[in-house]
Amino acid sequence: MAASSLAAAAAPQGPGPVTLVNTSANLWTASIGNTPMLGVFTDVFTFTNPVTANSTAYGTLINTSFMGWSNVTFTAADLNGIALITNATPWGPMTFNTATLLPSSVTGPLTLTVHGVSNGGSYGGDINVLMAPVPEPETYAMLIGGLGILAMLRRRRQQ
Repeated sequence: MAASSLAAAAAPQGPGPVTLVNTSANLWTASIGNTPMLGVFTDVFTFTNPVTANSTAYGTLINTSFMGWSNVTFTAADLNGIALITNATPWGPMTFNTATLLPSSVTGPLTLTVHGVSNGGSYGGDINVLMAPVPEPETYAMLIGGLGILAMLRRRRQQ
């Protein structure tokens, strides 16, 4: 799984259409990032893969600046209206600017909107979606068959 994530991380996808890659079982991942123009920016990432109902999404975007150089500050970010937690953590001469999506229930087409201010830096990160399983047609057939047996037993008891 780590190798798949690293391979996907090698080529982050910029604003616009983004493809989630199936990394293992029902985990889908997209590495995203951008080097926005100087000043205030808004980046919009639209995920092309459909997301099943009751799926869970999580991830983090990060920028590391050294003494204020190559700085991207996230002012707000959201995935389908779910706010990401934005934070700037200084550590010595470095500052880690992050936008973190805690595990959240999502469905349908996904759109990630990132707002911030850039003085020449870039950012990157991963968005992960743990897809909820979709019942197979055989599952529905067994459900209908089981309901039919219950209806037959109920009718037999009434007689």
